Amino acid sequence: MNTNQLSLFDDVPEQEYDTAEGDEYAAFVKKFKPKKTTDDCYTPPEVYDAVVGWLRSEGLIDDTTPIVRPFYPGGDYQRAAYPPGCVVVDNPPFSIYAQIVRWYLAHGIRFMLFGPQLTLSVFGADACFMPISANITYENSAVVNTGFVTNLIQGVRLWTAPTLRAAIMAVVPTPRTITKNTYPDNVITCANAGKIASRGVDLRINADQCRCVHNVDMLKAAGRKLFGYGWILSTNAAAERAAAERAVSTTVQLSEREWAIVAELDKK
Repeated sequence: MNTNQLSLFDDVPEQEYDTAEGDEYAAFVKKFKPKKTTDDCYTPPEVYDAVVGWLRSEGLIDDTTPIVRPFYPGGDYQRAAYPPGCVVVDNPPFSIYAQIVRWYLAHGIRFMLFGPQLTLSVFGADACFMPISANITYENSAVVNTGFVTNLIQGVRLWTAPTLRAAIMAVVPTPRTITKNTYPDNVITCANAGKIASRGVDLRINADQCRCVHNVDMLKAAGRKLFGYGWILSTNAAAERAAAERAVSTTVQLSEREWAIVAELDKK
């Protein structure tokens, strides 16, 4: 697949200007340079190979399965050739992702497609959605949180597929991970308090109801620490903190109609 995109401005060198007029011209030229979008995400070969390898390791395809890649600049996936027994393994334009999934399902074409993690689900589609949350840096330098959708797995609607994620992450640069601590109600940090404040909730902890600490024993034993300082709270202050956090969160409740769906599913 050709991954080179041409632009009228590709051969215009970046220049530095000392004058306001020069800055204005540079801004004018920049407007015409192509913007990076999720439709221009050319898949790194090592990531693509990891996905194909995973499909083979799961027995979903074998070495004789024809693999089709219909998505490329100027291509038309609806007019592409799909030989018998083939599987589409490709990264489609995310702007028409749902349309593509529906078209393949309607035409009985087997597929394993890259998709946008946050909007991966396609309403009513009889497919398996795998929101594996793989942050992939594509060849245009765009970093996209990626999931997958396939009709190769029958009877499964949602699968976190940890082995697929592991296969991909083994060939991409490992991002720096930050461990998130969850504290009991009797501990509060400035970060916790800031979330409450940002929602307009008034929480006041009296001086005699808290004690400042720079760490807690569990984190200390694990070689970690609080970010900044925190406070250990009395039982009453902890209850006030818990009430404040409930006030800034929304728990979605199911309607009677939706509970009826749950009851129907429980019978299966």
